[in-house]
Amino acid sequence: MNYSFEGYRRSDGSVGIRNYIGVVSSVVCSSVVTKEISEKVPGAIPIVHTNGCAQLGDDFKVTKNMLVGVSSNPNLYSALLVGLGCETNQISGLLESIPETKPIKGIGIQQLSGGDNTIKKGVQIAEEWSNDIAEMKRERFPISSLNVGILSIDIDEETLQTVAPVIEGVVDLLIDHDATVMMGLSQTLEPAGELLSERAPGEEVKTKLKKIGNGLHRKRWKKVTKDPVPVRDFSSEEKALAILESRLTGTKQIKSLLTYNEMPEEKALHLIAVPSNIVEALSTMASSGCNIVMVVSSRGILTGSIALPSMTITPKNTSNFFDELTDYTVTEESASIQVQKVVESLLAICSGKQTSIEKMELGEFSIPHVGTTF
Repeated sequence: MNYSFEGYRRSDGSVGIRNYIGVVSSVVCSSVVTKEISEKVPGAIPIVHTNGCAQLGDDFKVTKNMLVGVSSNPNLYSALLVGLGCETNQISGLLESIPETKPIKGIGIQQLSGGDNTIKKGVQIAEEWSNDIAEMKRERFPISSLNVGILSIDIDEETLQTVAPVIEGVVDLLIDHDATVMMGLSQTLEPAGELLSERAPGEEVKTKLKKIGNGLHRKRWKKVTKDPVPVRDFSSEEKALAILESRLTGTKQIKSLLTYNEMPEEKALHLIAVPSNIVEALSTMASSGCNIVMVVSSRGILTGSIALPSMTITPKNTSNFFDELTDYTVTEESASIQVQKVVESLLAICSGKQTSIEKMELGEFSIPHVGTTF
């Protein structure tokens, strides 16, 4: 099989599988204007959220970094930042932080004396980019140009018994062909930390994974200590499910454990911390450079990311209610044959084929909170 796809070349060497114009709200207060601009321009997507106003501390850092990350995502040809003017998350700070690898501009509602003027200016800028996009053609690239996310949602033992052998093979194939793979380290996978640590070549990652596997930790606690103790131990049922889920990571070395918005430094298998909320998890992956995310679930999901395709993979379900939301159904066919079919479907999506979620225009964006704002 020819493991290649057709995408869009970026100036920094990365490759996009979509060619969006991102209209990015710096603060919740500019969301309406952001949406109106994007609705008037072909190829534009609104990246809106509820943060950015009067934020301080860790939460402000996460908000800023996520918007910098999603603006830098290779699936975006360009990004127009839209602010109000008095927010903590200033446009000037975002512009200073986004790498100059694509067209980036920022405008403010107060600076332009109102929403109508801002919409008019925003549409003018975005339409110029839209004309540029219309002239661009997809080029052929090897699978090694991809950054693929893996996210498990609403899983159970039966689902994992069916799906895990196939996803395990897909991940190993991607790594063998020098793609970057980022597995979402959610609360359901954390109990397998000790087992996953055996595949970490570096002591730092090994130690972190062992600690994660010791028990559930708080993101914030009443008494701040250097090394907080777990809130509670994991149950035997949680550990058993996590061990099954760990098969979704394949069998290769785990090179790093990434936090929110952190980007991998090399082509390899990485774990990335994600919240339990699916939109926040997908948004985190988009902000860390993923082109596409394979969502493994017991059924079709009802939402996805607005910045990248979400390819949903499920076992065969007796109920047909969610079939229209599934992109690949794992059957009783041999795992090796299905690995090739999943990769073929993945490459077709990377070349422009819409996922079920994309067809229904169900993409969203959301920023997680990590604790107090001060």
